[in-house]
Amino acid sequence: MINIVVVSHSAQLAQGVEQLARQMMRGEGCKLVLAAGVDDELHPIGTDAVKVMEAIESVADGEGIVVLMDLGSALLSAETALELLDPEVAAKVVLCAAPLVEGTLAAVVAANAGGSLEQVLAEAQGALQAKQAQLGEEIPASKPLNLPLSQGKSLSWAVQNPHGLHARPAARLAEVLAPFAAELVLEKHGQCANPRSLNQLALLQVRHGDTIRLIADGAQADEALAAFKALAEQHFGETVSEQQLPSLHGIPVEESVSSGPIFQVSSFWPQTEERQLGGDDVLNEQQRLRIALQQTLDDLNKLADRTGNLIGKPQAAIFGAHSMLLDDPDLQQAAFTRIAQQQCSAELAWRQELEQIAADYRALDDEYLQARELDVRDMLRRTLSHLAQQPIPAIVLNEPAILVMDELMPSDVVMLDRRMVLGICLSGGNALSHTAILAKAMGIPMVVGMSECVSKTRNGQKAMLDAARGTLQLSH
Repeated sequence: MINIVVVSHSAQLAQGVEQLARQMMRGEGCKLVLAAGVDDELHPIGTDAVKVMEAIESVADGEGIVVLMDLGSALLSAETALELLDPEVAAKVVLCAAPLVEGTLAAVVAANAGGSLEQVLAEAQGALQAKQAQLGEEIPASKPLNLPLSQGKSLSWAVQNPHGLHARPAARLAEVLAPFAAELVLEKHGQCANPRSLNQLALLQVRHGDTIRLIADGAQADEALAAFKALAEQHFGETVSEQQLPSLHGIPVEESVSSGPIFQVSSFWPQTEERQLGGDDVLNEQQRLRIALQQTLDDLNKLADRTGNLIGKPQAAIFGAHSMLLDDPDLQQAAFTRIAQQQCSAELAWRQELEQIAADYRALDDEYLQARELDVRDMLRRTLSHLAQQPIPAIVLNEPAILVMDELMPSDVVMLDRRMVLGICLSGGNALSHTAILAKAMGIPMVVGMSECVSKTRNGQKAMLDAARGTLQLSH
C-alpha cells in the first residue's frame, strides 16, 4: 500500500484537505497523515522539518510514501526531512509537485485502490486535467477520447445522480472496479476513459442523465460488470430521492402507440488505433484514408438507393448530402495535411477534422442545424469502421420488439426491418435529427431524450410505448 503525507503551512488548510480526502476513502486503505503549521500560538503559519520527518516515519510501513506540499518552504522542509530520515525509509519517499488539494484527492483514490507508487504519482500529477479541460485549456494528449474501445462485454447505465459522477461517486466507482482482473473502459457518447482513474473519470464529465457504458474483457469481466451494476443501482454511493429520479418520459417523434418486449442494443463504435507515425508512413496513411473515404462514399450511395426505394427520394437526399460533405476536396485535403504535419494515423486525423465540424454544428443557434452533428458522427463512425476493417453490425431482432438504445445513427434506421421494430426509445437523441425524420417517414413510433430507458428496462420485458405522449409503460 502507498501512504500519503500532506505538508502545509496551515493546519486548518491541511485538515480541510484531509476532510475532503476521507470522503474518498472506505475501509482499511492507505494511510493519510498531516505535517502542518508550527507550534507557535501567535504565529502558527509555517512548516517544521522535524514534524514532516515524524509524519513520514508514522507511515513507513507502506511500500511507498508520497509527500505533497503547498508552498516553497514546505518543499524545503520536506527535503530536510528526507536528510534526517533513516536511509531505508527515505528511499521509499517521493516528493510530488502536484497541486495540494486536487493532487491529494487523486493520490488517495489511487492508493486506496491498491495502485503502485508510479500509478499514485501519475494520478496526483494529472489532477488538474479535468479543470483545465473544463476551462478550455490545453492538456496532455491522454484525453479519454483517445482510448480505444474494448471488444468485451458491456453494460449501460443512465446516471441519475443530480450532479453526475462528481468526485465522491467517481472515487467510489474507481475503488469498486480496482480489484478485478479485467480490461475495463468506461464509454460516454463515443468518448472513453479508464474507470479506475479519478482523473480520467473527471475528464469524461458525466452529467445527470448521461448514459455510460462499462466495457469489460478478461478473466473477471463478468464480476466487474456485476459490481458496476450493483454500485450503479446504489447510485454510486449517493442517496437519490424519488423526486430526483427522472421519469420515463421523453420527446415524441412519431405519434402512435405500440406494445411488445424490450430489445436493448449497445451503440457500435469501431475499435481504432490512433498511433504516431514515422516519416515513411505518411503516404501510406494518406492512401489508407483515401480508400476508406471511397468505401464510405460507396456505402452512402447504397444507403441513398435503399432509402429512395424504401421511403422516398426526399429522404434519400439525406445521404446525398452526406456524400457531398464527405467528398469535399478541402475537407479531405485538411485531413491529409494533418496526417503529414502531426505525423499521426489516418484515424486520428479524420476523427479530429470531423469532430471539429460536429462541434461547430452543436455551437449554432439554430436547433435544426444543431441536430446535424449526428450526421457528421455517423460518417465518422463509418469511415473509422473501414479504416479498422470492422463492418458496422446490423441491428437484428429475432421477434417484433421495442428497440431501446442510447443513440441511433441515421444510417442505422434505414437498415432496420420495419416489420420487426415496434418502436424506438433513445436515452439521448434529438427530435429534429435525421434519425428521427427517417423513423417518422418509416412509420416507426419513436421517443428521444428518455434518459433512463436503458437502465430501467431489460431484454424481454413487456412494455407499451405511447409515442404520442412520449411515455414508456413497463410491466413488472
